[in-house]
Amino acid sequence: MGGKANKDLIAGTATLLGVALLFCAISFKRDIGRHSTASYTLSARFNHTDGLNTGAPVRLAGIEVGKITALTLDGDYGVTVRFSLLKAVQLPDDSGISVQSQSLLGSKYLELTPGGSEDMLADGDFLDFTEDSPDLVNLLDKVIAAAKANRKNNNCAKGK
Repeated sequence: MGGKANKDLIAGTATLLGVALLFCAISFKRDIGRHSTASYTLSARFNHTDGLNTGAPVRLAGIEVGKITALTLDGDYGVTVRFSLLKAVQLPDDSGISVQSQSLLGSKYLELTPGGSEDMLADGDFLDFTEDSPDLVNLLDKVIAAAKANRKNNNCAKGK
């Protein structure tokens, strides 16, 4: 019986060691992937960025090309958003950026709109053309008010 217990102990230890090595290899590969991609940093100023968070994606034509690295309140109570872009993504200096939502209640991201200039943005540059996050509460209030007005008009037309 002692031989069987030793074999089970050795097999269990080998399995545990194999799982630990696999976990380390996956973690190491993920870290290399993050740091091996060359990137540069840009900034943009918005009046409000409702729901936008650090780590949110930056997209170009719907494809993720970067990540938000920082959100800071500036002296005029606006928000400066700093983000990194893949070095392979070169943008004209008249490009724009807007806060978008994946769905009505979905997470927020930044969408880039390339300009037409021949001069390209460089590391540390600032995008001047921005579009703030849509105010969904205000938008819903307008839709509700329009629906109420429409219902009132329909009731008046029917003689009620």
